[in-house]
Amino acid sequence: MALDQPHDKFFKETFSRPEILTDFAQAFLPETLLERIDFTTIQRENETYLDEELSEYYVDLLFSVQYGSDRIQLVLLFEHKSYVEEYPHFQLNQYLLNYWNRQAKARKALTPIIPVVVYHGERTWTKQQVADYFETADSLLTPYIPSFDYVLINLKTATEESLSRLRTDYARLTALLLQNSRHQQRLLRVFDDFAQLFERLAQDTAGRGFIEASFLYVYWTTDLTKQQVVAIFHKISRQTGEAAMTTAERLINEGIEKGIEKGIEKGIAQANERHVRSLLKLGMDAPTISAALELPLSTVKNIISQTPSSLE
Repeated sequence: MALDQPHDKFFKETFSRPEILTDFAQAFLPETLLERIDFTTIQRENETYLDEELSEYYVDLLFSVQYGSDRIQLVLLFEHKSYVEEYPHFQLNQYLLNYWNRQAKARKALTPIIPVVVYHGERTWTKQQVADYFETADSLLTPYIPSFDYVLINLKTATEESLSRLRTDYARLTALLLQNSRHQQRLLRVFDDFAQLFERLAQDTAGRGFIEASFLYVYWTTDLTKQQVVAIFHKISRQTGEAAMTTAERLINEGIEKGIEKGIEKGIAQANERHVRSLLKLGMDAPTISAALELPLSTVKNIISQTPSSLE
């Protein structure tokens, strides 16, 4: 999976922020580790350790923190598939070996690493030990099987109580977008619940980057059209709507340039009617629809007047 995909951008946009990563780590890492980690020292490492094969699976995010009197690396490797990885240890091990081999070649002291997997797929993720993969291995053979552990943050099974451990709005919003990306109505409720946060985000460049990543993630993981997603952001505020519109316009331009524009319509009039009726189903009134689609209010009202009541 290429790193320029929207979900990859969303992961990088969110978990590259130390405050979000710290919040997730403090909420889900074992207490025994947290007692020794000083998150005030957290620092993003810019080096990448993904080889060509690993780059199909993970976004490379690496952070260092102070651990007691030493330094360790916190490694976050993100699962992007809609299905459970059968042998996650194998891919994680490739990453760890890449890192340690580079340290060894540079004659540096080897650094312990804590792998963390954030999972948000539909199927149940059953965590296993490496030895569990080898069904025929008896007690004499298991000592020769390499073994290590990883931290699993399973958003599929995360409850409201567990998510309440996330202290910042940023982290809670990130978790809820990931958790509900395949459930359209629940996703729309998330935007309603966090409307004020999105409005605040639109005030600065970093926040607009988060809105852009959120727009792309929602657009590519739901069956909503660009116009519908823009309307959702426009309903929050004018500024969030403008940030979403800018992203939508770029998508359109890139789609035309590459010849892959999603959902090209044969007739502008037919497309406008469909978009108006879709937004009407979302409970938006004529002025909001007019602003979101940049259509004359009279045109929107005319379409609504011709819409059967069963479709409203």
